[in-house]
Amino acid sequence: MIEELQTQIKAVQRNLVLAGDAGLPYEVYLHRVRLQGLVDLAAHRGLDVATWVDGSRLPITLTEG
Repeated sequence: MIEELQTQIKAVQRNLVLAGDAGLPYEVYLHRVRLQGLVDLAAHRGLDVATWVDGSRLPITLTEG
């Protein structure tokens, strides 16, 4: 479970950066939503993912873009 969660977080963060570099704000937003969901899932399970997540990508605001 932990390895899968870490793999998913890394993939989402990579895709988030790629979308940002490509100038795709809606896709950036979608990846940030997914990242927040994964962070929330980890917190619910009692996992500290602070070292896995680039905190500058969170929290999500709806007015960005």
